[in-house]
Amino acid sequence: ANYNGGSDLLDFSQGWLNYQIEHHVWPDLSMKQYQLGAPKLEEICQKYGVPYVKENVFVRLAKTLNIMVGQSSMREFPTE
Repeated sequence: ANYNGGSDLLDFSQGWLNYQIEHHVWPDLSMKQYQLGAPKLEEICQKYGVPYVKENVFVRLAKTLNIMVGQSSMREFPTE
């Protein structure tokens, strides 16, 4: 999942960690290229019905902390 972003200042403040999806698709691109490629990748995902998840950094942090302390668990990988 990505954090919300898109502006140079916001992306810099998050260390470009808000482009996790792009990083896993194109691991050798520069951080600026992730920013430029994000809208295109989101469009491709929509075209093929693949979830492209973007959430606020604090929502993602809360979900991570809840998993770490056992209040919730990670989703299971679908086997069917």
